[in-house]
Amino acid sequence: MSNLTFPIEATRELYYQKYDESLKQWNIEIESLYINTTFGKTHVIACGPKNAQPLVLLHGMTVSSAMWFANAPGWSEMYRVYAIDTIGDFGKSECVQPITTSEEMKTWLNEVLDALKLDQIYLVGHSMGGWISLKFSLESEKVKKLVLLAPVMSFSSLNWKFPFKLLPAMILKNSYFIRSLYNWMFAKQSRPNSILYEQFLLGYKYGKIQLRVAPTVFKETELKKLQPETLVLIGENEVVYSSVEKALKNAEASPKITAKLIPSSSHCLPAEQNQLVNQLVINFLDEMKK
Repeated sequence: MSNLTFPIEATRELYYQKYDESLKQWNIEIESLYINTTFGKTHVIACGPKNAQPLVLLHGMTVSSAMWFANAPGWSEMYRVYAIDTIGDFGKSECVQPITTSEEMKTWLNEVLDALKLDQIYLVGHSMGGWISLKFSLESEKVKKLVLLAPVMSFSSLNWKFPFKLLPAMILKNSYFIRSLYNWMFAKQSRPNSILYEQFLLGYKYGKIQLRVAPTVFKETELKKLQPETLVLIGENEVVYSSVEKALKNAEASPKITAKLIPSSSHCLPAEQNQLVNQLVINFLDEMKK
């Protein structure tokens, strides 16, 4: 069956070449795995000691697992890292059936974890990956600890500017609008990664998103059901939320959540403040070995 996300072989190969160039920034030994699921083959990058605690990473929408270049190498010194390319999103996963409901999303992720024989995991998600991680953790007992990095919506509605940045890039596939979207998600003082941008650009030009689940703001009653201890990190210059203050306040309403503001960063804080983010995540996951 054809890859619905990148249906044209020639442009798919161009994107894959840029993906591989992005991966070189990890500069560590990695394994590239493919997991068969109901929705197609899911690509997973694995690294770190095989007998260590599993740490699963879910990337932000349209950036793929290559986005973890500033984080996964450090985390893999202590954990067995599995960076999953979300099926239906840009990346190396081969979608043959779109995901249209949150229940299907849960089914897909369970199929991947079961195939990897992962039952008790630490889970880290960024942006859309953060929303997926939170949604999954509210309904699964597999997550021991949860880290959410600027999870899209989740705790606050979208900034009204977001659609005006995203839609021209997605629909017109014009390089100017794609670059504008990419740069907008970084704080003004940050320097966006140029290698990852080249991959990002080709994704928007040639890819077709098949992940058709819209993120939502979780209700306080839902968040109170959260079981794993959770760390939420949000950039002080975050542009995706309508209100950073509201997002922090709503996150902290859950007794299981510790929320922190990351200075000099925006939506791409895992790369913008990688040293601080990496250390905060390690400290949180390693605390009392929970």
